[in-house]
Parts: sequence; structure tokens; C-alpha cells
Amino acid sequence: MAQIQNAHLIRRAAMASIATALILLVAKTFAWAASDSASILSSLLDSLMDITASVVNFFAIRYALTPADDDHPFGHTKAEGLAALLQSGFILGSAGMLLLHVSERLINPRPIDDVGLGIGVMAFSTIATITLVMYQRWVAARTSSLAIKADSAHYLGDILTSAAVVLALIASKMEVYWLDPLVAVLIAVVLIWSAVGILRESFRILMDSAMAEEDEKTIIDMITATQGIHGFHDLRTRQSGVLQFIQFHIDMNGQQSLRQAHDIGDALEHRIRDRFPQAEVIVHYDPV
Repeated sequence: MAQIQNAHLIRRAAMASIATALILLVAKTFAWAASDSASILSSLLDSLMDITASVVNFFAIRYALTPADDDHPFGHTKAEGLAALLQSGFILGSAGMLLLHVSERLINPRPIDDVGLGIGVMAFSTIATITLVMYQRWVAARTSSLAIKADSAHYLGDILTSAAVVLALIASKMEVYWLDPLVAVLIAVVLIWSAVGILRESFRILMDSAMAEEDEKTIIDMITATQGIHGFHDLRTRQSGVLQFIQFHIDMNGQQSLRQAHDIGDALEHRIRDRFPQAEVIVHYDPV
């Protein structure tokens, strides 16, 4: 039941991201056409990359949430890692295009047309993005979705860059023209920084990284606190998108019945699943 609810939340968050990016893309296109601002163009390219990345995320998430089958017995959750990898590539590409465009503006700054329209559009963009990020962070906290988390991290950068664009436009109105291309360069740096973080996270999933250290400590505490278990070994964990895989061996009294040993292990499995609802838990029983 929890997995179905999480899947619904993740799909809604992905669709909200696409819708928001489309609205902002149209608004920023009009603002850039009217103003010829380098900083607005940088934000426009960012929104274009947002749409591309969000569409990739949407279809990757749909595939990742499909149930396990004979060909993929552990599910399809690594599709989220691939989506995050592609997203980092899109972000790096947009940053590169932006730096190429603004290099001439840095050498020869010039006035911006229709500053008022640009300020209005970027203020609207900031408010819309804040609303989206708050919703995405709530969904990511509920579902542990890497794709939604990556999308949210990028949009969080958009909030800061949109505010910086507004400041650059205000400065241009005061004839401080060099700030517009400088803000565009800063946006490119922010994009590169976020892409590196997303790239690192995608590698963690694709390379079968273990669960977080604090989560493993929680599992160990639950095992050692269980009555009837004399020890454990070979704890292995794996984070794969929204799912976790946990397996370990427990040492139990070899004189007790199989039923007694099973009941103790089964109760432990249920406690672990209560703490990690998306986890698949495998316990091996070793008599001592």
C-alpha cells in the first residue's frame, strides 16, 4: 500500500515539475525577446534544460516504479540513477552554452531593454519555483526518490539565480551594465556545481552503494536489541532508487525449534520493514 502511495506522489511531483518548467520557459522567452538580457537568457536556457530533464525524469520514474519481472527480479529502480546521470549531462551542456554566449557581453557590456517586464517575469519565476521546491522536498522526504531529490536540488538553485537576475536587472536600470553578464556567469557556475552533485548521486545508485551509515547503524541496533539473537555477521545493504535491499546472518541457539527461530527472525524483519517501508529484507539463520 505504501509503495502504491509513494508511486502516485512521485508521478505527481514529476508532472508538476514539467508543468512549472513549461510555464516559466514561455514567460522567460517573452522577457528575453523584449530585453535582450544575458542573465534572462541564462535563466531561459536553464528552464529549457529543466524541461528536458523533467521529461526524462518522468519517463524514467514510470519505468523505475514498474514491478519486478523475470528479466529484472530486483526491479527497475536503477532507471532513476540513469535519469540523474542524463540530467547532469543536460545541466553541464546548458552551462557550457551559457558561458559561450556571455563571454562577449563581459568584454562589451550594453544596456538592457524593457527592464520592467524582465523584473516582473523573474519575480513570478521565483515565487513559482519556491512553491514547486517545497512540494518536491515534501515528496522526496516521503518517498526517498533520487530523481525528485535531484530535480528539487536543481530548482533550489533556480530560486537563487532568479533572485540574482532580478538584482542584475535593477542594476541595469541604474546603468550598472556589467552586472548582467556577470550574473549569467555565476548562474553557469551554480549549474555546474549542481550537475557534479547529481552525477555523484547517480554513480552511488548505479554502482550499488550501501545505505547511509546512520541507516546501517539503526539496523544494527535493531538486531542487537532483539531477544534470542546471540550475534550477527555479513550485514550487506544496497540503495537502489527508492528501494533498499538488506541482508545479514544472525546467530541463534541451535537447540531451539525451527519454529522458535523463525518467529524471532520474522519479528525482526517486520520491525526493520516498519522502519524502512521500501526495503527488501533477507535474514539467514546460523545455529550456535
